[in-house]
Amino acid sequence: MWRKISLLFHTIKFLKPAQIIGRFVHFLPRNIQEKSIYPKLSKTTFQQGFIAKKSSTHDLNHFTFLSETNCLSEIGWDNNQVSKLWRYNLHYFDFINDPAFKHPEKIDQVISLLHHWMDENPFGKGTGWESYPISLRIINWIKWHWSTQSLTDKAMASLWNQVRYLGDRPEYHLLGNHLFMNAKALIFAGVFFEGAEAEQYLNQGLEILKKELNEQFLDDGAHFELSPMYHALGMEDLLDLFAICQSQVPIFPQAEVALKIQKGLVWLALMSYSQDELAHFNDCANGIAPTRDELESFAKFLGLRLDKIAHKSEASLLQASGFFVAQSKEFKLIADVGKIGPSYLPGHAHADSLSFELALQGERVFVNSGTSLYGLSSERLRQRSTSAHSTVEVNGENSSEVWSGFRVARRAEPMDLEWDQVGADFTLACSHTGYQRFSKDIVHRRIWKKEGQRLSIQDQVFGKIRKAKARYFLHPDITMKQDMHVFTLEKNGKHLATLFAEDGQKMVEIKQVNSTYHPNFGLSVPTICLEIEMNETQKIILNLAF
Repeated sequence: MWRKISLLFHTIKFLKPAQIIGRFVHFLPRNIQEKSIYPKLSKTTFQQGFIAKKSSTHDLNHFTFLSETNCLSEIGWDNNQVSKLWRYNLHYFDFINDPAFKHPEKIDQVISLLHHWMDENPFGKGTGWESYPISLRIINWIKWHWSTQSLTDKAMASLWNQVRYLGDRPEYHLLGNHLFMNAKALIFAGVFFEGAEAEQYLNQGLEILKKELNEQFLDDGAHFELSPMYHALGMEDLLDLFAICQSQVPIFPQAEVALKIQKGLVWLALMSYSQDELAHFNDCANGIAPTRDELESFAKFLGLRLDKIAHKSEASLLQASGFFVAQSKEFKLIADVGKIGPSYLPGHAHADSLSFELALQGERVFVNSGTSLYGLSSERLRQRSTSAHSTVEVNGENSSEVWSGFRVARRAEPMDLEWDQVGADFTLACSHTGYQRFSKDIVHRRIWKKEGQRLSIQDQVFGKIRKAKARYFLHPDITMKQDMHVFTLEKNGKHLATLFAEDGQKMVEIKQVNSTYHPNFGLSVPTICLEIEMNETQKIILNLAF
């Protein structure tokens, strides 16, 4: 009882007043009625340029989202036995912007499905009428019509009612990427339709955009929720808006949006690996957002200048987002030395303070374990926990107090950050306060030090503790050979590194523990986690030669 009260208090105290007021407003009855007419359409059309959506269905009946396949004719549109995130994906209608469903022979099938959705999802009822899926659906229906000119009068009327329903109550109780997507949908609708009411929605969307642009996209280019996946989605949003507004909407903040895109694509490159894999910090999975190549190609198509990312030996401290990236052709290290996310919006945050990922010779070696699901399950909580990340866990507790599916109470704050670089070598040190909720003297400090072809990661926990454990999650493609306390890391027979651990005086035992890695939603892959037990004030150093 008291535990739940404490979690609620330490969660709510960080919220903005608009979120609290918005939550009450969100549950109030709506005074909005369905209409059977819709405004005239503008003459604007965009038949090419948007990023094509990935195929999730071949027949508009069997759908695969989040690595799970269901048959619409069997489960219906809003079956509670199917996860809400899967149902959200169904209601987004991303799949109609797969190029296959823009061909003339497929148009009647798409129209039939749209009408089926309208018949089975009456005005204001069910998951499909929540503001976030409404927003995605508005955008996708408009994009599809611009390509095919095929929405029927019935679909147009439904689309207009969805716009009105969204405009009546954007997600101010959630803010973040939800509110931004609401704004994007309203702007799309304002460009698509003509008339005074359409212009009202356009201005409503632009007002949100102008307020949220600098709030959500930081000075170093990152999206403020600090998830590479949501960042990539945010880049697509900005590119879409730039595409439809640059010549159509005089008051659109074109220069500001262009700069956010340019900086944001640089940040995404720093937080990505080869083959478009994303660094797994906070809620992040591959295969959801457009790839970096797709985003950069779209940006170039729109005439935006992009900065090149050098591959010489270099290091970058991304101060606004709190990440350190050191990379060369053969080496890439990404370390989290920042806050877990915006204080009032940590829903996609993990307890991953001072975690890191490492790639050698273009191959991922150490990882955070990723995200395979949302919801309220124990597995969701485990994947957000400190124990699922390449960092140190103290007393079996989380560094930030993650709970429920998208909640954080007390959270870790970084402190005493130091960074020194000489050529390709560097020393990075940082501590955090996450365990001071148990005792004010408990501090975890981690030091990464690269010298030539060697990297050491030193951990020390100060203060009175019962136990601590350092974890290093291996990418599942890595194989190991062990000789006493020394490990050899390989991939497909290619030598990547040797490693051992010490306490400053002698080698210490490294345990191999079976675990799982989650590169995509709905996917769990067996892997190995290396674990080292730590005592109070004991110094543990993991040494790699590569």
